[in-house]
Amino acid sequence: MPAQAFSLALAGSIYPPAFAAVIALARGRDVRPRIVLMVTAAMLTVLVTGVALLLLFNELGLTGSHRPTPGAIVDIAIGVALLLLAWWLGRPRRRSPHAGEGASSRSERYLHSRPLVFALGFVLYVLPSPIYLAAIKSIADSGSSSAHEMLYLVLVVVLMLWMIELPMLMLLAFPERATAVLVGLNSWFERHGRQLARALAAAAGVYLLVSGLAKLPG
Repeated sequence: MPAQAFSLALAGSIYPPAFAAVIALARGRDVRPRIVLMVTAAMLTVLVTGVALLLLFNELGLTGSHRPTPGAIVDIAIGVALLLLAWWLGRPRRRSPHAGEGASSRSERYLHSRPLVFALGFVLYVLPSPIYLAAIKSIADSGSSSAHEMLYLVLVVVLMLWMIELPMLMLLAFPERATAVLVGLNSWFERHGRQLARALAAAAGVYLLVSGLAKLPG
């Protein structure tokens, strides 16, 4: 797998809201089937989106191996989008003093419905992040065969979703102990997840911007 795709997939995998959703699903009855359902929906969503993006990049020739200038412009555009995202994540948040009151109990009721749990996995990942776009483009840029591109895509999807895949495996194996550990990790992400996501978005944005500028013809 291209090293750039690997690095971007790891950077794009930091997604605290999805991690928090797994924690919410760990409460109540039928924990295992609901968590498997959500993770399955997320994997299918990310995979189908990735296939569509890969076909789009290849069909439009927006890859470095076919048309360097348009491919470089796409890299620059994604880099700028990531820098804007990092700026937005750095803005101070305003939180209503009543935010969350009653929402938690409503969310828990919703998460007991299997169709809604499946929908949650879809909604969380249906909109591809700029980092995911960059990871898919790096696969397209590799000039690999279609079979290898699909293999790389599957690996990227697995890496992108480790924040829900690993908790799922933990909860399937030892739910009670895993819940305590995951709740503690979720508390850490609530305090530091936004700063971590900002740093990763900024780093990926600078890398793609510089890389795209370097690919432009002199």
